[in-house]
Amino acid sequence: MSAGGFSDRLREEVSSIWERIFTHPFLVEMGEARLPLDKFRFYVRQDYSYLMEFARCLGIAAAKAEERETMRTFASLLEASLTVEVEMLEGLAERLGIPPEDLRASEPAPTNEAYTCHLLYVAYSGTVGEIMAAMLPCMWSYQEIGERMGEDAALWRHPIYSEWCSTYRSKEYIDLVDLYRGLVDRFASESGASVRERMRRHFLLSSRYEYLFWDMAYRKETWPV
Repeated sequence: MSAGGFSDRLREEVSSIWERIFTHPFLVEMGEARLPLDKFRFYVRQDYSYLMEFARCLGIAAAKAEERETMRTFASLLEASLTVEVEMLEGLAERLGIPPEDLRASEPAPTNEAYTCHLLYVAYSGTVGEIMAAMLPCMWSYQEIGERMGEDAALWRHPIYSEWCSTYRSKEYIDLVDLYRGLVDRFASESGASVRERMRRHFLLSSRYEYLFWDMAYRKETWPV
């Protein structure tokens, strides 16, 4: 796989997986404003836990960056992750009756644990390009979810779900996704074939975990033992 248009080809390869994400009952019911709030509360707690590890991966990427400007870019992505998404979840948690201390103490469900372990493994063992490729499906798929879900008029009558969706339709968030994609394309162009293949595999696995994360939230997954 050559480097030109790398992220576009990654997206094309996982189109069937992402379509399963977009049609998952959690997102369909949320878009129709009929998802039970207990499922969404579970999701908020799990996503908060996930985003803490996601931010940690950005910190590791910043430490691995070889150029000052790249280091600064990762630092800005880390700050944006903590403000755009984390602060939104904290606000929703308050409205949902989840105390701040309970939100911060949220224990990851099995799928959440596996997904973040995958991201952290790539962060500690991989190149900065591999880290970005592993993290991109989360950012990018949420943008597309926001675009699709926002087309359903019922969503905008729900004060909680509409606020969540608005975050992922915002210009600020779309600009972040463009930056992530640009970094993936840049690092792919600077890497050899073996690194690009690892980037491809990480993107694929993270896309699969994205589907499993929504399924986990819908089932309110717990440890069986």
